[in-house]
Amino acid sequence: MNQPTKTFPLRVVLAVVTKRLLTESRGDRDNGIGDLYDILGWMANDSPCTHQLRRFGEECKPWLLRWFPELQPTLGSLWALDEWLARSPTCPDEGIKIWLAELKMMFPEIRDEYDVPRIPQDDHEQKDPYDELVATRGTDEGIVLVTTEEIQL
Repeated sequence: MNQPTKTFPLRVVLAVVTKRLLTESRGDRDNGIGDLYDILGWMANDSPCTHQLRRFGEECKPWLLRWFPELQPTLGSLWALDEWLARSPTCPDEGIKIWLAELKMMFPEIRDEYDVPRIPQDDHEQKDPYDELVATRGTDEGIVLVTTEEIQL
């Protein structure tokens, strides 16, 4: 990989690979989803909107597994994550931490952080967020756009 990379924690990389929000909370009203926006935006060299996260993830996941094949077995152990989450429903972060610790014991090649490059631009389809939302919903009815000029700080 002779291209620029950006370092992301294992939890963030696995959020893309597993399609589960495994990011770490930074406070009472934060689930860490900003980290998911960061990695997908970095990899695609684009800025995803909420309704685009799934598509961005589908574009990026194969590249993560190609670059970091040691993460492939994590997909087969999602049942263990589900069990740990069921045991700690009021504190999912604890279940995620236990699952990650188990993964790292079973697969010592799994690292705490990964230097992630960008995907080839041909593998990411840039779409206007508004147009994609309308296409996804089948209508523009009920979509309200707020411009920065309308926001009063």
